[in-house]
Amino acid sequence: MEIRTINILMVDDHPMILEGYITTLKQIAQRFQKYHFNIECAGNFTQAVEILDTVIAFRSLDLLLLDIGLPTTGDAINQSGVELGQYIRKRMPGARIMIMTGYENYTLIRNILDTINPEGIMVKGDINTLSLTDAIIDVLADPPYYSKTIGKMLAKQKTKPYTIDHKDKLMLYYISRGKATSDLPNFLHLSMSAIEKRKKRLKEVFKVTEGNDIDLINKAKEEGYL
Repeated sequence: MEIRTINILMVDDHPMILEGYITTLKQIAQRFQKYHFNIECAGNFTQAVEILDTVIAFRSLDLLLLDIGLPTTGDAINQSGVELGQYIRKRMPGARIMIMTGYENYTLIRNILDTINPEGIMVKGDINTLSLTDAIIDVLADPPYYSKTIGKMLAKQKTKPYTIDHKDKLMLYYISRGKATSDLPNFLHLSMSAIEKRKKRLKEVFKVTEGNDIDLINKAKEEGYL
């Protein structure tokens, strides 16, 4: 039987989670005896890009296991897992992407589907050895794969929600850095009325319509947008 080599990049800021993924991959290789996994691991956006440039640049990337709740490095604003997924999708369109997330927010999940179009999405609460094995096999052989929670979430939603765009993310970033609303036109190149509308919509999306900017930022952090 021919053995298929799969080059994998796994990105998560929790080493214990990465160790669990590695253990599952070893079990898959031993059980099915048709896969050989070359595994690379990164803990943030910067490390992942360095691996892409130095290691995977010389061979194809077949599978990406990506946590979207990555910590930023330095003062960067475009280093979340979502941005990394978009970057890899453009740079290596043949790679199959599995999103692993601790967030169960439909707006966030819909945004991932629209911007990355991954071959698989799993809520971390659904992950165990059996489900992760099934997910990896399905994504490699016959994608897509959605974990139980994701499947239920998508089945219940009938309308497409507001998609948080780059301007929204910049707004959240500048607010989190203490910028006043009156100063935002200087950074976002939008009118004050446009900024007020966006902020109102973001508060509706994050369900903090009665809250202040601090509540908005805290909720955005909880949902993985900051």
